[in-house]
Amino acid sequence: MKEPTTKKLTKTSKEVINIIRTTQRNNIELTAIADNKANVLLSLNAIMIAAIIPMVIANTEMVFDRFLYVPLLIFATTCFGTIYICTQVLKPSRFEEFRDDDDTDGEFSPFFFGNFYDMKPNEYFSYMNRSLADSEMVKRHLAKDLFYVGRRLGKKMKKMRLAFNIFLTGVFLTLIAVIAVILI
Repeated sequence: MKEPTTKKLTKTSKEVINIIRTTQRNNIELTAIADNKANVLLSLNAIMIAAIIPMVIANTEMVFDRFLYVPLLIFATTCFGTIYICTQVLKPSRFEEFRDDDDTDGEFSPFFFGNFYDMKPNEYFSYMNRSLADSEMVKRHLAKDLFYVGRRLGKKMKKMRLAFNIFLTGVFLTLIAVIAVILI
């Protein structure tokens, strides 16, 4: 079987390398920030639920007599909704999310582990050698990797915004419900 002809690897400029490194570093840092925010919000909601449950159980009669179950239901829904969204942020994505259906050129990045984790070593090394031999292919792989990591980061940030909105709205509605129940 004849190896495909490839362009000779030409040296990539330091400016391009620095741009790629900076972008990759920024994406990694932003992903860590999103994960940390999700972790904090998830932990906060879990602690609030864990603190409220014993109080509700110990005062069940008062909760039903004073209709406090309404704000408690809003509060619980808020906490569980926020926990669910934060868990979605922290959950590892499927590898298929790093590919497009429109991506029919048959090329995959040898730099992203999700593309080669189940390949045989000789198959991977052969593809890596072919990829590195073509400077344009290396640039395409790096660009695709940056694109898919950025797209995943965008999804994480969108979900985090949703989680914070659910949390803030739920806490506000719980406060209003508590005030309404107390005044009635």
